Amino acid sequence: MQEAILLIFCFLGLQLTYLTWGLLQEKIMTQEYIDSGGAKGHFTDSQFLVFVNRILAFVLSGLYIIFTRQPRHVAPFYKYVYCSFSNIMSSWCQYEALKYVSFPTQVLAKASKIIPVMIMGKIVSRKKYEYYEYVTAVLISVGMAFFMLGSADDHKGVAVTTFSGLILLASYMLFDSFTSNWQGELFSHYGMSSVQMMCGVNLFSCLFTAVSLAQQGGFIHSINFMTEFPKFVFDCLVLSVCSAAGQLFIYYTIATFGPVVFVIIMTIRQGLAILLSCFIYQHHITAVGIIGVIIVFVSVFLRIYCNQRLRAIRKRTQASSSIKV
Repeated sequence: MQEAILLIFCFLGLQLTYLTWGLLQEKIMTQEYIDSGGAKGHFTDSQFLVFVNRILAFVLSGLYIIFTRQPRHVAPFYKYVYCSFSNIMSSWCQYEALKYVSFPTQVLAKASKIIPVMIMGKIVSRKKYEYYEYVTAVLISVGMAFFMLGSADDHKGVAVTTFSGLILLASYMLFDSFTSNWQGELFSHYGMSSVQMMCGVNLFSCLFTAVSLAQQGGFIHSINFMTEFPKFVFDCLVLSVCSAAGQLFIYYTIATFGPVVFVIIMTIRQGLAILLSCFIYQHHITAVGIIGVIIVFVSVFLRIYCNQRLRAIRKRTQASSSIKV
């Protein structure tokens, strides 16, 4: 019963934080703000949103480290620089992509992230993959193609997805895959806790974005926008709180229930995010697009199932061989 309550807590926490984060992300980057005098304005500085998200995440993770017992930190601080930079770039590409592609397209692109990861692993590391991994990768590609063909935006009268948006989404997936791989190397070499990793990465992310914003005058522009449109301040704060709290939920869920449960929860979240975005922001998807969405998510769950079955078979094989010996 205690484990079930914890699982429900993690599920609801991840859904609430990341669904709210996704909706606010789309609202800030695509919708107009109206002040008390009726003047309208669009917020365009993605870099400032990255800075606000990272500084709050750094503060929360720092406080958590101060008030809880953590393993001794032995990793050189400069090691965080590489994944911090790629983390900033992936976040920036994610925000910028919303100027050119619809939010459902972005969510499905995240679900398809396994494809560039497999290609990179094959080229760089000469990694071998199982047959089911190739089959599910092809199915995900087919699903994405169906969705892109079936997506339309009747309000604008033009295709939502553009070449620039696809380039930004591809860049997001490239930077994000590097971030996760580099962090994995740091975990295996230095054995720091997840919260220590969160704190180290966000520290350098704050420094990088602060310097860039100061040089380009981004702080002045964003503060002026805040004073002119007070609703943006509230949206920005809630976005940052959801982003930081979501990161803590991620680490806690993986540590308590493992990565498979986490992937299933986040896959469900992606499906709900598409439904909410289509309902709230009136994205129109044809029957072909809906079939594409279903193909992508069925492929993701099929991949999880096959992976778990293969691991179970290998464990049984090892156990039987050890008994014979």
